[in-house]
Amino acid sequence: MNEDTLEEGKKTRSGSRFSAILIALVILIGIVGIVWRNSSKYEPVVVGAYAPAFTLTDMNGKEYTLSSLRGKVVFINFWATWCKSCKDEMPSMQILYTYLKEKNVPFEMLAISMDRVTTQKNIGTFVNSMGLKFPILLDPWGKTDGKYKLTGVPETYIIDKEGRLAEKVIGPRDWETVGAVQTIFKLLDIKPEAEAKGG
Repeated sequence: MNEDTLEEGKKTRSGSRFSAILIALVILIGIVGIVWRNSSKYEPVVVGAYAPAFTLTDMNGKEYTLSSLRGKVVFINFWATWCKSCKDEMPSMQILYTYLKEKNVPFEMLAISMDRVTTQKNIGTFVNSMGLKFPILLDPWGKTDGKYKLTGVPETYIIDKEGRLAEKVIGPRDWETVGAVQTIFKLLDIKPEAEAKGG
């Protein structure tokens, strides 16, 4: 075996090693990229961040898009007909909704039903029995569930006029108490009145 053949063999082995390292590096970068991209799917929506966009329809087929409500304080409540805590919370939501509508302030309340196809038939009966007048949006396929990283129901998100999350409430709340509505009233520049219960 002459020197030229040995040199060519070394070059071939060196080239193969370089190719293997390059392939391994590309695979590693790809894995890191996938993990990094998917990790954001599990990060919760935090106060100060823009609320994830969505478009859903109500029980009459009317479409609601979050971005079209810019300039208003938006109260988004995730609920389900089978959720007892949701049922307990909703009368105080209706009182708050009626109170703020009468004040004619830039406010909207959206209650997003997380009932899936199997329990969706119960929504109309539930809403009528509770006398709810605020918009009830339907999300049978859980589009918003993933975007908002819900941990359960009820969960409420208070969105400011610029579309950023101002407050996140996990679990039920009595929306008639002064303490419960502080963020909303502050965003709307409303002073608490004696009508609200102590709290």
